[in-house]
Amino acid sequence: MWKALENKIYEARIAEVERERTKERKDAKREKKKEFRKLTIEIVRIIEEKQKEEKDLIEIRMVEKIVLRRFHKYLKVFEKKELERMPMKKTWNHAINLRKGFVMKKRKIYSLLRIEREKVQEFVKDQLRKRYIRPSKSLQMLLVFFLLKKDGKKRIV
Repeated sequence: MWKALENKIYEARIAEVERERTKERKDAKREKKKEFRKLTIEIVRIIEEKQKEEKDLIEIRMVEKIVLRRFHKYLKVFEKKELERMPMKKTWNHAINLRKGFVMKKRKIYSLLRIEREKVQEFVKDQLRKRYIRPSKSLQMLLVFFLLKKDGKKRIV
């Protein structure tokens, strides 16, 4: 009887050790997957960064071709990074506060096509990202127009 009980305890202990080993293997596998994901994300980031640098270099070369040689010392002004920043704050920068009792004028709302609406949303996101604009506190809206370019695409005005 004691022998059978000892065997059962021994078998239970072996099963417990096997479960722990299986859990450890699964945890190790999970950790390897996490590390692989991290490395993959890092590799993709590096590749995208290199592609952006190559694109910027190509863009700089194109600008060098367009801009006259005597103005090459000012090429930095034409770089995309330089263009995507706001000028220094000046004393005349201020908010436009509405008067108390201001009543907004009701205007006709023009509906946009889905593509136009997406372009406007993309334009606003881009302008917010560059900090050219800020979210408005006003309920007043501004009209947006599209002009056709020579290539047939539409440009926001």
